[in-house]
Amino acid sequence: MENDSISSSSSESKLPLIVGIVGFALGAAGLVLALKAKGSAEAATTAATKATDAAGEVSAALAQKANATDLTAITAELSNLRQGIDANNKTFSDNILALQTAVKAKATAPAGGSGAKTAVAGPGSYAVQKGDTLSGIAKKAGISLKALQDLNPDVNPNRMQIGQVLKTK
Repeated sequence: MENDSISSSSSESKLPLIVGIVGFALGAAGLVLALKAKGSAEAATTAATKATDAAGEVSAALAQKANATDLTAITAELSNLRQGIDANNKTFSDNILALQTAVKAKATAPAGGSGAKTAVAGPGSYAVQKGDTLSGIAKKAGISLKALQDLNPDVNPNRMQIGQVLKTK
């Protein structure tokens, strides 16, 4: 039995040694990880410093490009130009509307007087006047009744209206 107690005592004496070796290994691993973390932290600090410097350079460049007073003046000038463009567009629209109204009135208006004159809506056309007949219009235009009917197949001779435009050519 004495051997058993000797072997058990030597086994007990190895336990602190094993614990010490494991502790040393864990400490060394922790030190290696700490050194790596320190290197990563330094790299992150360097990158943050560079980003801050770049942001400062961009801010300085923008400040040189245009200041708030210049931007306000440019905005005001653009607003004035837009108002001028809007006014011109309204003038153009009004003029176009007036021209369209005048052309429409000319095309539908019979010639003045007793109706003896021929109302011409445009080259190759005739505006119907009070008392006109299809044969009378053909005679005034210098074409046959058949030719006038062929040029205006949708016109009903019994339902012509004053100002209606007929093709004559």
